[in-house]
Amino acid sequence: MNRNPFTYIIAISLVLLLTSCFSRRNHQDDTDGGAVVYPMDVIRDTLIADVHCHDSLYPLQDEVLESFLEKAGDFQGRKWTAKVDFPQEWGVECVERLPEGRELWLLHSQNREWVYLATTSGFGTQRILDVLPVAVSVANQRDEDLETEIWQTLRLPDGQFRTTKEYEWIHSVSKATKQEFISDPEKYHRKTRYVEQFLINEQGRFEKSEIVDTMPDYSAVVFYFNPHEKPEMWDETVMHLQAFCEEHGVIYEEVSGNFDRVTVRDFELTFALETDITPYIDASGSGMVMMRKDETPKAVRFGSYEYMQMELRRYFKLRDFES
Repeated sequence: MNRNPFTYIIAISLVLLLTSCFSRRNHQDDTDGGAVVYPMDVIRDTLIADVHCHDSLYPLQDEVLESFLEKAGDFQGRKWTAKVDFPQEWGVECVERLPEGRELWLLHSQNREWVYLATTSGFGTQRILDVLPVAVSVANQRDEDLETEIWQTLRLPDGQFRTTKEYEWIHSVSKATKQEFISDPEKYHRKTRYVEQFLINEQGRFEKSEIVDTMPDYSAVVFYFNPHEKPEMWDETVMHLQAFCEEHGVIYEEVSGNFDRVTVRDFELTFALETDITPYIDASGSGMVMMRKDETPKAVRFGSYEYMQMELRRYFKLRDFES
């Protein structure tokens, strides 16, 4: 039986059209209306707002996003000071499982200036129980005023979250005399710093807790290089730098991987500092990260012994700096 060839063409075209529509519909359902499968992982120990990060985020369903935005400004602890607009576009980086089926979500604003933690009821639901801002990196300039707000959070070994909140306001001194600035310095510069600590209680909500500081004063440095990318002169340079650190009571560790979970121990093995250096290392792939108690770590690219020793002296405020 002969069939018109145009009949086959039309039939094939209809099949392709329907398949394409079905595929697009399924993709739209997965991202817009359907449940999104988030990656399950342990949330890292150091949380910062990295505005230079461009990694993609997993989408929030509309009703979850609406619930989050309603709760975002209602949290325990000190509110932010900078006069900025709160972002409306958010995504999920990963989800960590909690006891009793609950979950802990790590949320980022799409502009990467804000990071939140959110506890949910779990068991296949996405009902938000509580939220907590853990990292902020915003700047706001108006006329002659510049204000910045930086929050960072460290996850302690017992699971609590310790957040350092720093705010700075600067007014231009271009039209001020030296005496005017000396007479009223707060008219031109104000800076505040708060440290708060939070735990997740039995109801799955964030609860402000008392800070019990048992960590001694420390000075530490992590020498790092990417796996299989050890720089030339690394061994000789770092060996002399480590000797310099020992001489000045600076503990150290050398690593070439697992940068998110680095342990630095003192020389008597009585104290151990667990830290995540990934927020501070750069694209150079090698260098050192210096840190002191209650101060922001600083990263330095690998270079000559003289250069790196100078940076150690500056950061740790070592004596005989000019020697």
